[in-house]
Amino acid sequence: MIYSASIRVFCAVMRQGSFTQAAIELELSGPAVSKQIKALEQRLGVRLFQRTTRTISPTEAAERLYRVLLGQDGQIQALFDEWASAQIEPTGRLKLAVPMAFGERFLHRPLLHYALRYPKVTVDVEFDDRRVHLLEGGYDLALRIGALEDSGLIARRIGNCPIYLCASPDFLEAQGRPEHPDALAQLPSIVYSNAAPTWSYEDAEGTVGRVTLQPHLVTNSADMIREACIAGLGLALLPAFSCLDALESGALSLVLPEYRTMPERGIYTLYPERRFVPLKVRTLIDLLEAEFAEHKALR
Repeated sequence: MIYSASIRVFCAVMRQGSFTQAAIELELSGPAVSKQIKALEQRLGVRLFQRTTRTISPTEAAERLYRVLLGQDGQIQALFDEWASAQIEPTGRLKLAVPMAFGERFLHRPLLHYALRYPKVTVDVEFDDRRVHLLEGGYDLALRIGALEDSGLIARRIGNCPIYLCASPDFLEAQGRPEHPDALAQLPSIVYSNAAPTWSYEDAEGTVGRVTLQPHLVTNSADMIREACIAGLGLALLPAFSCLDALESGALSLVLPEYRTMPERGIYTLYPERRFVPLKVRTLIDLLEAEFAEHKALR
């Protein structure tokens, strides 16, 4: 086999779960092991290991290759041929992590379109607001909403997510319409439990500030925050995709519209690495970006 040296190193890494331990087993240097794995990945056109500063974890491709190598030699060429064809037509399992409320509102249609368009891909979707670890969880892609922190992952912004301070007309009639952010500290608010009970803002002159809200209801359900706000329970910070229809119908009103919520939020796709991005991932990102462009709440 033309890849025999690299395959030998690959198998040692799979057995040991470590480049360092594989180097000890093979009596090679650490850089030599890393070089062989990179060369094998380049030849096959797939990522075999996800690396962090502390650990490595085998990808789905690595697990499959190792199983084949432990089986019949005749399977190897078939697997290589399959990976080559996967650069032309998406195949395999595509594991996604998406936020619950946003996913249920905006992702049903594009994900169904994707599954119909690419029947050789098994789409595995988890709707959850938890911040999953992509590498440890074996995810190919995650959608995140917010001001993105530096995670070491590759991020692509595919939409916008402005946040509006809202209240129902009945609430504003009963409590009075606030004229400055400082007044919010005296009014009941509906707060998302996974975020701090504060509002950071910027005025028309670029002056920034922050006010601590007074929670009346705390929940991790975005839909409950919206419905409680419409019912007049309190002020709420709502993403545009959740409140735009209620604002247009008059069920909600903007509070302090001359102030802008900061920092600005976006909708991002996150994936582990820029090199060897599988076609199944690239095609989904492109589809989502095109779909989101059609929604005014995401522009």
